[in-house]
This record gives sequence, structure tokens and C-alpha cells, in this order.
Amino acid sequence: MNGPSTISLAILAAVVSVQTAHSGGPEYEVTAIIAGFECGNHLAAVSPFALNEAGDVVGFVTCSLVQRAFRWTADTGLELIPMPAGTTESRGLAINGSKVVGTYDNPVLELGKTGFLYDFETDEFTSLGTLPGGNWSEAHAVNPAAEVVGFWGNIVKGPSPLAFIWSDGEMIDINGDFGTINTEANGINTAGLVTGWMGSSILFDARAFIWDDGKVTELPLVPNGVTAKGQAINEQGHVAGEGRVFLDDGKAMAVQSFLWADNQITDLGTLRDTTFTRARDIDCQNGIVGYCHNQFLTDQAAFIWQDGVITALNDLIPFDPNLNLERAMGINQAGQIAVAARSDDLDASVGVLLSPIKKGIPGDLDNDGQVGVKDLLILLGNWGPCDNCENCPADLNGDCVVGVDDLLILLGNWG
Repeated sequence: MNGPSTISLAILAAVVSVQTAHSGGPEYEVTAIIAGFECGNHLAAVSPFALNEAGDVVGFVTCSLVQRAFRWTADTGLELIPMPAGTTESRGLAINGSKVVGTYDNPVLELGKTGFLYDFETDEFTSLGTLPGGNWSEAHAVNPAAEVVGFWGNIVKGPSPLAFIWSDGEMIDINGDFGTINTEANGINTAGLVTGWMGSSILFDARAFIWDDGKVTELPLVPNGVTAKGQAINEQGHVAGEGRVFLDDGKAMAVQSFLWADNQITDLGTLRDTTFTRARDIDCQNGIVGYCHNQFLTDQAAFIWQDGVITALNDLIPFDPNLNLERAMGINQAGQIAVAARSDDLDASVGVLLSPIKKGIPGDLDNDGQVGVKDLLILLGNWGPCDNCENCPADLNGDCVVGVDDLLILLGNWG
């Protein structure tokens, strides 16, 4: 993969607010994330995977079937994440603040793919390695305390996968807390609550869980469910996940997504003309993003689920017949969404950052046209100094701190 291309890149326009077909719903500004790398006669494909509270996006670019981890920011654009010498492939899978986790081909330990932690602030790369007897690992989530979760194993001798939590330079196998053969850890919140799946097979008997310092809570299946896995967990300990289900005829199977909150499981449903729903991330207001598709991954369509309603993200941006939002992968507390998309104009897979368009009411942080409890929870969840002064929606008075003055502004516009 070569350096920056001299090709003049068409940047997808950042659009202004327009009416959508869903009155009262969020409307989004669209920012393209494009790889300026030569890949034959085409742009390298961009696959975003997650974003942080500042709107920085991580994922991987693909050129000639080779994947390389990247971070994108509004200031720097897309840049490859530094890797150890000899690394051939890498993927960025999660970001929290300046800390990125993912996988890379480990040339030093002669393993398969190996989890890593990279800190952009300190320029420090850490290979997470694996536990004795293992020959691979994957890192899938990181919290502000740099606690990393993922899974490891031995693809030759087994068993695989086995969930781990990595903290203070040590990888700890937590598989023994579950009493099952296999486990995966996919998400972790600030309090250290972990979600994923446990069982003997993701295809047959997997069950979603919440792990809390050794205590395991098994989550129920959705109606007609056969399996389940937790994909992401928010600060309230609510889980977004997915599982295999029987369709109405009791014969065919599909994948449906769910929300687990307040001891209740909710089926998210699916978009029209699709049968599979894949939840990928959840915010503190139980807004869930992901994508729907049919068998063999056809007709992919990114969605957001809020307050019991699932909506295609393509319906919430200005109409563009040459841009299709295919997979929503991450959402932050400001409501920004990282999406994998297809641009026919560029003949390439591109990343897209969707940013909610403010509707002009101070304190309306969820952009629903009114100020209420959800906005208050967003403000309280961002209390204190802003990580990024230029992108801190809850800082209503512009002093780069979310505090009492902002609370008073919000309360003054209540209703």
C-alpha cells in the first residue's frame, strides 16, 4: 500500500439541515471518510468500526485484500495506525479517548492475529499477546481505564475462543467463571461490566451474558430465539446484542437483535424487506445502531433504533441515489454514528460520519425538538471538562466545561 494519492478526491459534501421523511426524527450532516491511498485504479476500501466521544473513527482500509488499521479525525484525516516492523495486516476495532484496540499479524511471536492496544497520545504500542497454550487473540473493546476485553485460544488444539480481560499489562482468562467450553467478550463499560457470549458453539447454544468481576448473569433469549450474544454494553449496564431465531414458519432461521435493559429483553425488529438484524453499538439513551440484510448479506441497510422504532439511516440524510449507508458500526453520546457506505460516484466503499443537526433549541441534545429527561441524562453523562472543546454538545455556554451553567440553560428550555 503506497502513500497519499495525488488523485483529486471528491469529498462528499457536508450538508445543511433539510426535511426528511421522518418528521421529529434526527437529521444528520454527512462527512466522508476516504482513503487517499493508491490501490490500482481505485481508492482503497474504507471500513469504519467504532468512534469515540470526540468523533474520531477507527477501522481498517483494504487494498488488494490487505487490511490496515486506521484512525480518522476531522483535523488529520485518515492515517494508518503505526504497527511493529514486519506486520502485514491489522484492524482497528474500538477506540476510547486516545486508546485504540484491534488485531494485527504478529511477526515477532509467530502467532496468528494478536490483540493490540495503541495510545495516540503517548505513541505507545502494546501487543497483548496470548495466554500459555494459545496461538492467537483478538481485542474488541477498551474502557477509559485501558481495560481491554476480547478472546484468545488455540485454533489447532483448542478450545477456542476463550474470553479475557487485560489490565495493567496482564491478560486474565475469565472463561472459568462461566462453566462453559467457549466464551467471547465483546464489550466493556466504564464500570468494568463485560458482555459477550458463552456456550459450546455460537451457532447452537450460545447465551448472552453480563460479567461483573467474576459474577455472571445470563441474559434471556428473544421470543423464538435459539442463540444470543452481547455485542455492546452502555454505562447503565444495558446490552445490545443479536441471536439466531426461528422465523414464523418454525423452519427457516434468521438473526434478530435485542436490547436488554431493566431486566427486560426487547426485540428490535427489522427494516422492511430484510430478515436479519445486526446490532453493533448502544449509547446511554439506549439508542442502538447496526444493519439489516437478507440471506447472503444482500441488501445491507444501516439502521438506528430509538424508543421502540427502527429506522433506516438512509431515510435520515439528504437523498443521494449514489450513496448507500450499509452498516452502522458505532455511536457516541453526542449521537454521532460511524457508518460503512458505498459511493457509486467514487466507485468505492467509504466511511461516513453522521453528525446530528442541531435544531436550534439550547439543551435539545438528542435533537428531538424538545428538552426533556433524555437531554438531562446526556448532559449529566458528560459532566466535567470536555475532551474536545470544538465537539462537546453538552457544553451549552461554550466554556469547554459541562457544569452548573449548562444545567441551568437546559432547565430554562425544559419542555
